[in-house]
Amino acid sequence: MSPPLTRAVAFFLSAMFTTSSTALLAPHPAAPLPAFALHLQTNNDEPSTAATATSTVAPIPERTPEEQEFFARTATLCQQRNLPLSHVKNARDLSSPLDSPIVPGRVYRIGRVSDASPDDLELLFGKLGIKTLVDLRSPTELKDDPTLEREEVFGNFTDMVFYEHNKMVKELGPEEKRMQRRRKRDKIRKAVEGVGKNTKDAVFSFVDNFFGPDEEVGENGEEEECIDCFEAEKLLQESARRRNRKERHFVSIMNELKYVRGTLSKLRKRDIAGAIIKSPTAIISKTAREKIKKPFLDEINGGGLPMLNELLLRFGAPGIKYVLDLVSDKSRHPVAFYCTAGKDRTGMIAAIILALLGTPDESIVEDYSLSANVYAEMNDHKAMVGALSQRSLDAKTFLGAPPHVMRDTLENIRRVYGSVEGYCDFIGFDEKSRERLKYVLTEP
Repeated sequence: MSPPLTRAVAFFLSAMFTTSSTALLAPHPAAPLPAFALHLQTNNDEPSTAATATSTVAPIPERTPEEQEFFARTATLCQQRNLPLSHVKNARDLSSPLDSPIVPGRVYRIGRVSDASPDDLELLFGKLGIKTLVDLRSPTELKDDPTLEREEVFGNFTDMVFYEHNKMVKELGPEEKRMQRRRKRDKIRKAVEGVGKNTKDAVFSFVDNFFGPDEEVGENGEEEECIDCFEAEKLLQESARRRNRKERHFVSIMNELKYVRGTLSKLRKRDIAGAIIKSPTAIISKTAREKIKKPFLDEINGGGLPMLNELLLRFGAPGIKYVLDLVSDKSRHPVAFYCTAGKDRTGMIAAIILALLGTPDESIVEDYSLSANVYAEMNDHKAMVGALSQRSLDAKTFLGAPPHVMRDTLENIRRVYGSVEGYCDFIGFDEKSRERLKYVLTEP
């Protein structure tokens, strides 16, 4: 980036973060993925003309005969395999896929559990006896969930929060809530210091400040101190004392900032800088701010679900490893993990577990495809897709679960990491851990 362009970016950022209109730049109050946590809009932004005119996502085009046949088949399989729940969508035992070696009743994949009806609760916690819940949603999604602390669902669960930056876990006390109000960080200092270094820092400072910080940063942009936390690795070592209690673990494996940072690597920096320079009115104009977001959204919509899964595997690695550790701890069974719709983040972890235990690829693909109708069933246009706002995404691309997406994902894992086991080595879930996982899920 040339000196004049760098100075222009610096001027833009400095003006942007010294404005009195700081409300426009505040992190999203419901700060986050079904799996894409890229909520590229601040909470206090005035609605754009386009958004006002169309408050719902674009309609999905009419299905082809092949698609109709696919949905008919998945609907039949859903009736056979899904748990008979009225308000919790997309819920299945991981023993249900064809040729799955998992013993029934050990681990479940489900949708957002806070919506559960009384009958649903009786089945989940009474008949099935689910003991450990793993919430994969981003902070934005948690803040947007009015039932996050619903007493009849979570009243007898102890809440645990995983902090990936230092791989620590915090046990929340009876009066502590998962989503606490945080002080704003010093955006001005962060932006100016970043711009003063080099092009890369300038771009990342823009992203951090314009799109919002990660969920665990303090007022100066630094990671918050995790008070009264313990190392995540000690979870298995100390599981005996937790054997007789129920736990809900918050594991945000993806959030909006991770998606933006991942997308940055696929964009030309001059395109990003150009969007910034061409939109000096972004400080007050929603239309200009949308122009700045456009390169990111174009890349995301072009990459579709395969790119979403690629970024999930890369940037969600610490959280994925943590979830695998939880599932491999027999004292915590039965375990149920979920996101919003139980499609993308939930589907990825389900696929990794099934693959590690030798389930055939086509059975994994079939299980993933059973999530095809979940968004239509939810009828909730605010429900995030992999932590991304539906309003920003192409409906036909992101709201479904076509078989080729999981096939491509499994092939990509083998291409990049050599095998699913190779990916697990990459995230630190070693051979000994994998053997433990296989034992606790397959032995009677």
